[in-house]
Amino acid sequence: MARISTYTIDSTVEGSDKLLGTDANSSSALATKNYTIDSLKTYIIGDGNTVNNIPDSVPLGFFLSVNREGTAYEKALVRTLKSSLLTNVVLKSSTVNTGADIYLNTLGTGQVFLIIRDYNDGQFALDYDLNDFATNSATFTGVLGGATYTGTVTSYNPPTFTSVSPAANDSKYTVNGSNKYTDWCFNVTLNESYTGGQVAFTEFTFSTGAQRIETQAIGSLKVTRDLVIDKGDVTIGTASPDTDPRNLNMHGAINMGDAESTIVFGSNSVTMGTDGTDLLISGTGKNIISNNTRFTQDVVRDSNTTTNDGRTIMGQNTVTAIAADGSRAVLSATGISLQNSVGTPTGAQIAAVEGNPTDLSGLVNQGTLTKLQVGANYYTLPELNSGVAAILPGLSESLAGPSGAITMGRMFYGTRQSNGALFQAVTSPASVAGISIVSGATSVIISASNFASINTVFGAIPTNQSLYFVESTYTTAFPAQGQLINDTSVNIYQIVTTNDTNDSFTFGLQGSGTITINTSEFDIGSEIIKFNAIPQASKSNYLYYDPSTKAVSHNPLNVLGSANGANYDFGGNTDVPVTSIDFNNLIVTAAGANGAAVLKQGYEYGGALTNNGTAVAWKYYILSNITADKVLTLPAGVAGDSIKFTNLSAFDSNGAYSQSSFVWTINPNGSEKIMRTTSLVLDEQTSSFELFYTDATNGWVINGIS
Repeated sequence: MARISTYTIDSTVEGSDKLLGTDANSSSALATKNYTIDSLKTYIIGDGNTVNNIPDSVPLGFFLSVNREGTAYEKALVRTLKSSLLTNVVLKSSTVNTGADIYLNTLGTGQVFLIIRDYNDGQFALDYDLNDFATNSATFTGVLGGATYTGTVTSYNPPTFTSVSPAANDSKYTVNGSNKYTDWCFNVTLNESYTGGQVAFTEFTFSTGAQRIETQAIGSLKVTRDLVIDKGDVTIGTASPDTDPRNLNMHGAINMGDAESTIVFGSNSVTMGTDGTDLLISGTGKNIISNNTRFTQDVVRDSNTTTNDGRTIMGQNTVTAIAADGSRAVLSATGISLQNSVGTPTGAQIAAVEGNPTDLSGLVNQGTLTKLQVGANYYTLPELNSGVAAILPGLSESLAGPSGAITMGRMFYGTRQSNGALFQAVTSPASVAGISIVSGATSVIISASNFASINTVFGAIPTNQSLYFVESTYTTAFPAQGQLINDTSVNIYQIVTTNDTNDSFTFGLQGSGTITINTSEFDIGSEIIKFNAIPQASKSNYLYYDPSTKAVSHNPLNVLGSANGANYDFGGNTDVPVTSIDFNNLIVTAAGANGAAVLKQGYEYGGALTNNGTAVAWKYYILSNITADKVLTLPAGVAGDSIKFTNLSAFDSNGAYSQSSFVWTINPNGSEKIMRTTSLVLDEQTSSFELFYTDATNGWVINGIS
């Protein structure tokens, strides 16, 4: 044969081309054989399942050795493994996108197959073992065209990249414009009938059989660029951190940019996350801070997200409790300040009060106050007979009894509370034989045996507690120790004293009674006295203040019941004559010393009206010229109220008379009357009159038309 180098080159290689070789298993002299390229390809591939004559993978447990620069070796310590089977893996929904679209299609034979179009972004094909969808008989459910379809994967159709015309249900490349995608195809059995073409699922979930792939790195792993984990968990260490701890050390920021980013502590007990702006801490566990903590902004306690429905704020040197209406109490080092919704003080500051000085140099808490310091002054408190009312100097109280006849019920020890009593314990005995108490009584004489029982429990009252009883009609079980018995649900009576001379005891209704000022002197350290309002009924006595003696006295002064905004001036005279009284716009001056004057409410000017509106009592109005019919509504009538009107609607701004085609109508308030009817049309456009309210029958009546 000629030299091999002399043969021409076959530039077109075909599967039927022949190669020359030697049959190693032949003992014949004819061992030289021809081989086709197709037969060589078949040998290399093997059966594609269990036999690979030339392996294309590294067996598990072996490392790939790579020669570097001819002198050293590196081992790739990376293994790709299969994870455990997953259930309910959502590949597509309104909120989930795995980097794939899912289609359903049919062959001409009626065979249904599934297409998972991979956009080659590493979010699908690199996540799942494709063949194992069939191996595990993966089941699925999805929504297509508004209908739900369920089925099972029966086989995976691998790509036949050598075929220029692959089968419809073969995995293959799909070109869409300048983009090339990979269509992974699976034969499926469908539980529902489907005869359509290729249609995309709007929702798709693998219910069972999804097998995710995981990559395992052995030894230290150093990432010199960004590490991005689109899906899945990152686990550092083992489930036994105490015996096998692993640490995550950071030399930069941990960025948590959206609501899906969270840090979970414990067994989901405490979760720290964000809504994209704020830090959110939630869960069932407690946040325990054991070290010194400094806040540079206010700390707000708010039980929900509703604005201004009550919250507590800890600020700089203050604690603010805000009610639902916005009013607040501010606690600071100087006391408690009561404020309105905008922070303006509404009353005097509540400051701490100390009493019972052992000497003038110091005060100690000794229980019930007998001495009181107000500013630099010390006061001795009078001792009350009842001991019920909390008192200040110069005050005493009287007890209150039941509003009707009652029978005494159970007794108990408790602690006084503004809205009842805090239950402490039931007395022994818990009750005594029926003791009847008449309406309004605050003491009662009882039998010797009952008195002995009550006197015994009264003498055994624990420190800082009181003895109470309820009416016999109250049979509800007492609450637990320290819980409130509210005086709105039951009448609570406090036993104040016992008297063994006549076998009686004194008691009072909790939260009731009268406090009386018992003093002949009232020292005012100011020359200003403010009266909130003049009484609306006639009074025979009225207070006045003498700045020279700083005394408050009374002198006869009759004030008309309808007086509004009266001011009086006594002129600085010691005998305090009234020289003038100002009722809004009407000033009446007395004729002389001890002169008498009859006072009548004056009228305020209400303006020249040109539009619909509502009138106000004791005002004078001009009804001006108008370009359309107008309505004026009267206020709710009060007997004796008056309103005056002058109708100038026929006069223009220059005083020229011209009868208008438009009229004023006056209507009463609601169902009230005007001259016993429902409205008053002013067709006389130059009249002046007064409307005077009488009663429900007559309503407003016209007085003095001119």
